[in-house]
Amino acid sequence: MALESSTYISGLVVTNPTSSDNVGDGDNHIRLLKSTIRATFPNITGALTATHTAIDGAVTATTGATSANTASKIVARDASGNFSAGTVTAALSGNASTASRWATARTISLTGDVTGSASISGDADASITATVANNSHDHTIANVTGLQAALDDKVDDSQVLTPVPANAQFTDSNTTYSVGNGGLTQVNFTTALNSKLAGIAAGAQVNPSNATIQAAAAGCAAGSVDGYSISQSATGATTNTIYFRT
Repeated sequence: MALESSTYISGLVVTNPTSSDNVGDGDNHIRLLKSTIRATFPNITGALTATHTAIDGAVTATTGATSANTASKIVARDASGNFSAGTVTAALSGNASTASRWATARTISLTGDVTGSASISGDADASITATVANNSHDHTIANVTGLQAALDDKVDDSQVLTPVPANAQFTDSNTTYSVGNGGLTQVNFTTALNSKLAGIAAGAQVNPSNATIQAAAAGCAAGSVDGYSISQSATGATTNTIYFRT
């Protein structure tokens, strides 16, 4: 009779017994099957109710376990006993219980030139409204990006006023003026302007519509404008007199 020698199921020969074996040797084959089954499943002491599909799936999941944070995989610790995970929902104990410190809200404050504070307990976001103290620090115009260019765009160069020093002099084609403590004062008229003044009749007025000189209006006192006398004297300082000095 062809009776193999085997300890586990994997050692059984599926073609045994052969057709030429004696029927009486069947007992040896039965004993061999029983011993290899017991040796292969030594801890099975009850009914195994899972299907082969379920068992195969469990084996596949187990062999595919990883310590990495991988979806739908059983977690396996690495050689150091650690593993990675995303969100863990659980009741913590041991050293993890120190997280209870967040149960009491804490205040975070800013100090110095910038002040502000917010209360935070770990269960919600918090915002700090900061206040910058007045005159707490200095900036030059170069520190503010684009400010100089923006100011330059708003300046009309033709309207820029320049401080005038005391006793400065200004001259045009007809008249020289000086600036002193008393303000802008006429110094003298040129001959060309004096000739124009000489042609103005007493009591004459200037027509504002065309800037021409016209005869004195009726009721206008000769030699006066709005009650002010007109004089071409080189000297004198009479009140209510307008001097055209030559």
